[in-house]
Amino acid sequence: MNATKLKELEDIFLNREIVKPPKGFFTRAKYSKAWGVTEQTANRKLKRFVASGLIELKYFKVRSGQVVRPIPHYRIK
Repeated sequence: MNATKLKELEDIFLNREIVKPPKGFFTRAKYSKAWGVTEQTANRKLKRFVASGLIELKYFKVRSGQVVRPIPHYRIK
């Protein structure tokens, strides 16, 4: 893991600022609904697409009740 990637991960998990995902980024739940499959199946497909470079993966801070969490969002390249 290079220094840039490490810094990016550090920012994701230590920063509490909520960031709205840009247009075109969707969660695993949205993709599973669009594809008509379970979230587990969508997760497997998304992992394969990310590994092959077809889909971009980014984490965005999302508030869930009182908690702010990094949630993976995906965008087709």
